[in-house]
Amino acid sequence: MLNPNLRHLRIFVEIARRGSFRNAAVALHLSEPATSQAIAKLESLLAVKLFDRTTRSVRVTEAGSAFLVDAERLLEGVDRSIATLREFATSGRGRVTLACLSSTVYKLLPSALNEMKRRYPGINVVVRDDNMSGILHSLETGECDVAIVSDEPSGRRGFAIPLVADAFQVVCPAAHPLARQRYVSGADLAAHELVLLRRGSGIRDAFDRAAERLAIGRNVVHESAQIHTLLGLVEAGLGVTVLPSMLCPSPANMTLAARPLRRPSIARRLGLVFPAGKEPSFAARTLADVVHKSVLASDLHLPPGVTKIRRP
Repeated sequence: MLNPNLRHLRIFVEIARRGSFRNAAVALHLSEPATSQAIAKLESLLAVKLFDRTTRSVRVTEAGSAFLVDAERLLEGVDRSIATLREFATSGRGRVTLACLSSTVYKLLPSALNEMKRRYPGINVVVRDDNMSGILHSLETGECDVAIVSDEPSGRRGFAIPLVADAFQVVCPAAHPLARQRYVSGADLAAHELVLLRRGSGIRDAFDRAAERLAIGRNVVHESAQIHTLLGLVEAGLGVTVLPSMLCPSPANMTLAARPLRRPSIARRLGLVFPAGKEPSFAARTLADVVHKSVLASDLHLPPGVTKIRRP
């Protein structure tokens, strides 16, 4: 099936804006027959009439008006991308803002940022670490050009580029009875006091949903908005916690132990997304590609419980 090309769209938009085939032809440096043929071809491809024409006037049809909004948005995005690419090609410079979960900065980004600096020294990468609420706000307002986010249970927001799956684990003192187990079940947790992130965080909500699904009791004695506070409470023997593997202490930590959580098994997926309704800039696409390749690189070793997502 043939699709309209950019030339068709530019001619259509110009005629709609000027209300005249002749004036549009002059503005685009085309002949009037060429503009008429382009519109006839476009209407044939779309199987819809875009203009009502008389000898004296040209008026956009109702269907044409609806199509005009999308055509203008598409052309603006293409023009913006071309301008950005030309600017980079001539100056080698650009700027891109990456919003990301704090847990990804240390684990996923260092090698990618080094590679960006080596290959594209003219692109200034600004990293803003935040929680999911802050990142989503940045995406909605256009304050960032690309973001690393976790998925949501509704699945309404898909990833442009998936990166890793991050399984949840139970963190307890090294001398705790749970540390002697290969894995910890929800039933095991029900017998112990918990220190968890506050309700409303994506991590806490994912755990609560899974526990409620299996009717697992939870004795939450302390809540915090800070990971370091949770780990300090656990180290002091005030309870155990549940965190994604990327936030768990390393196996080299002698005071704390992390064990996989089973029944329920919980994992969050992390990936790259671009703001909706905004054509990604050359710098944003370049950064996303470098991050993706860096994460999949064989020399990037991720914490136990974190697995790379390889797209088919």
